[in-house]
Amino acid sequence: MRAIETTSADGPRDPTRWWGMGEVVRLAVPTVLNTVSFTLMQFVDGWMVSRVANSEHAMAAQMAAGMAAFTPVCFFIGLLSCVSTFASQNLGAGRPERAGLYGWQGLWLSAGAAGLLVIPILLAGPLMGLFGHPADVLALETPYFQILLAGGFFTLSSTALGSFFVGLHKPLVPFIAGVAGNLVNFEAAYLLIFGKQGFPALGLTGAALGHVAGMGVQTLILFTLFVGGTVAARYRVRRECRLSWTAMRDLLRLGAPAGGMFIGDVLMWTIFMGYIIGSFGVASLTATNILNRYWQLCFMPALGVSAAATALVGKYCGAAQPRLAWRRAHAALILVEIYMVTCGIVTWLWRDDLVGWFNKNRDPEVQAIATQVFIFILLCQAFDALNVIFIGALRGAGDTLWPGAVQIGLAYGLGLGGSALVARLAPQWGSFGPWATASAYIAVLGMVMWGRFLGGRWRTMTVVETPVPQLQEPAPLPPV
Repeated sequence: MRAIETTSADGPRDPTRWWGMGEVVRLAVPTVLNTVSFTLMQFVDGWMVSRVANSEHAMAAQMAAGMAAFTPVCFFIGLLSCVSTFASQNLGAGRPERAGLYGWQGLWLSAGAAGLLVIPILLAGPLMGLFGHPADVLALETPYFQILLAGGFFTLSSTALGSFFVGLHKPLVPFIAGVAGNLVNFEAAYLLIFGKQGFPALGLTGAALGHVAGMGVQTLILFTLFVGGTVAARYRVRRECRLSWTAMRDLLRLGAPAGGMFIGDVLMWTIFMGYIIGSFGVASLTATNILNRYWQLCFMPALGVSAAATALVGKYCGAAQPRLAWRRAHAALILVEIYMVTCGIVTWLWRDDLVGWFNKNRDPEVQAIATQVFIFILLCQAFDALNVIFIGALRGAGDTLWPGAVQIGLAYGLGLGGSALVARLAPQWGSFGPWATASAYIAVLGMVMWGRFLGGRWRTMTVVETPVPQLQEPAPLPPV
């Protein structure tokens, strides 16, 4: 039955069924499809790399260098994702034309951040050498790392513009741009990895160049629609093309903790996979790369639902309707739990064949390690869903500082510190021991973020001015 629409201190009762599941699905589907297309592209990209000469070293290098290149970028990705918070809350507050101002600040920040990325590009050799990998792996890692960072502006600006459109509940725009970019990525990577149609066979370097080409096309499409599409005309986006220190300060205040949270988490996993797991040898690195491919298939679509949760919670918080924000967040959780738990079961049941698809030479050591640690994908899914959804929901409400601080503490205290301790005290367990500790970190983090949301502190936070009540025409006087 449909709920009866009444009002309370938390705003109107929800008139929809299933906690507004339909609204969540309508906003989430294009965003999920975008993340799925990107994840599949990364998956196929990894499979192509697994078919080149010396593929075991190439796959090990791709995982370590890819995560290392993503680490300095991800702070700004987390920061720029908060463009969605300002766009959605202004939408809910009845002032969507202000969203363009924050979209432009995201682009200015992207340009500045791209300039800072020159520093790790120049220090690529020493930075990658910190992992202590063999020389032939290091020789592949360094150029891959440099090329990915050189394309950092495209990654960051597409994040800012995609967040702008999702915040205005226009997810089809980044979906179309993302699919087009992924198609370019696939074609360019295929030509450059294997040397087709007269192009040189560049192997892992070709994969990096294909990725940058795809992100460039995606950014171009998003920017064209940002300044020249119907959304630009309706919300007067071009008029807001200026550097606003007030809006920039707002974005940095909310986004810096989110960026710190993101870079802290990614850096933790980079050290975990590249150094702690890497200390067990090339076979463990290769097995972890294979595991990571399937893990991405499990959680990347969930990030699309999380982005929808951010936009919906932001919209209803901007409209001073926290009751509806709460229900939309839990509707998103139900969707993600069903998907991620199902993925965990499927990957566990068919783990041997799934690992073999990447293990071209059927290296028995790689096969044994990878199939053994697949149990952690199964065990983590339900808790990772809590983490993904409620970090997104809290971000939509403007609650980023407390979640960021808590995640950093857990990541380095339990996740990284615990894993390093287990690796040191029980090396006979191999990579199984550190993975068990990392899984415990995911479980604790998910429960903590859910508890934060249930605590309701976010209900009292404001990011934009509260909507002004609309004056109603007085009722006509009865005839005398």
